[in-house]
Amino acid sequence: MYEISLVPDVKAELLKKLRIRNLVIFICIIVAAACAGVIFIMLGITGGQGVALSMQDKEIACRADGVVKGGTCNTKDYGTAVLKFRNAEELLTIQDQMNNLSLLNNNKIKFSRVFGILDVILPTGENEVKISQLSTNINNNVLYFDAIASASNNIGYRALEAFKKNAKLSYYDYGNYMRYDKESGEYVEIPSFCVDEETDSNGVTFGIYHKGKPGCEAPMIEKEEEKSESEEERLLDDEETVVPTVKQNSASAATTTSDRKLNEENITDIRIRRTYNDRSDMENYRNGKDKYGDSTTKGYYFESSCMQYNDNGKFDEQATLEECPLLSEEPNVGDSSYGRNSEDKMVLSFSATITITRGVFLARNKHVQVIGPTRQNVTDSYIQVRDMFTEAADKEGN
Repeated sequence: MYEISLVPDVKAELLKKLRIRNLVIFICIIVAAACAGVIFIMLGITGGQGVALSMQDKEIACRADGVVKGGTCNTKDYGTAVLKFRNAEELLTIQDQMNNLSLLNNNKIKFSRVFGILDVILPTGENEVKISQLSTNINNNVLYFDAIASASNNIGYRALEAFKKNAKLSYYDYGNYMRYDKESGEYVEIPSFCVDEETDSNGVTFGIYHKGKPGCEAPMIEKEEEKSESEEERLLDDEETVVPTVKQNSASAATTTSDRKLNEENITDIRIRRTYNDRSDMENYRNGKDKYGDSTTKGYYFESSCMQYNDNGKFDEQATLEECPLLSEEPNVGDSSYGRNSEDKMVLSFSATITITRGVFLARNKHVQVIGPTRQNVTDSYIQVRDMFTEAADKEGN
């Protein structure tokens, strides 16, 4: 069977173009509708922002001076305007200062630690170094001093080398004494003013935790003490005594009163070990299994911020020195010369400059301990100002 198309080619082409036109018109309508929707959304957002900005402007005006155009300020919603407070400038200044107190305290410098540093790095004994003049630049953490070095063999340079070695190999440590808090189930910091430190003959440092001191975990218990009975009641108890008629006012006629007092509970101090040979020593001490501890020290330990341990848990002195070195730069020794002192002994006079790591002086670093290569140490709580100066200060402090 044969089919004959009665539509000329021109008509077929026209129908094809009409279909394309209708498709384009349909797509344009969809795009226009979408654009209209986007425009509507944007207008809504813009209008909402305008309303929000207007409300914020009103809130700012109400909180600032309490004056707003075309409306009133409700003090219940916005409170009293700042500019209506008396002495507003003083109040704002004090508030700003209060907010900066902790920052200022953390950046405060503890200059007294200078003596602990000198006590560790100045050699004693056969190789002795004493300071004749000392000056400091605390802003740059620099100590300048003139010193006299003397040795048992009269070779002062040996004492000088001992000083340089001590200074280069010394480091410092700081951290917090911790206790286990049963309420929170975590270890919490013990306030630094609650702990004093001491070092025994073996060089082991302990913190003496004054648990019973106010503000140091001492529970405050409330006791009531009954006052003695009034004279009138005592007379009533005595059958042979006649009570005289006495005019008393209602306040003084009370038979008993109670006087409330806050008393501290008597709590024994706790001796907390600070130094450990390795990481397991600290864990054992914290769990009450260490030879230096007992049942009272369980749950207490010192958390160091500088002490480093190697992979097998042993104390790593070299890594600790790199983590918290006492000096930020090598000691700089200036001019030196030989001469005789008042005892006619040959001594070496020299000048030196040492730059201390700033962390040693920062008040926020608590319980700072300066440690020398011979394991000699000096803590914040105990600084021995030994005979490290050639002359004592006069009455005026010079």
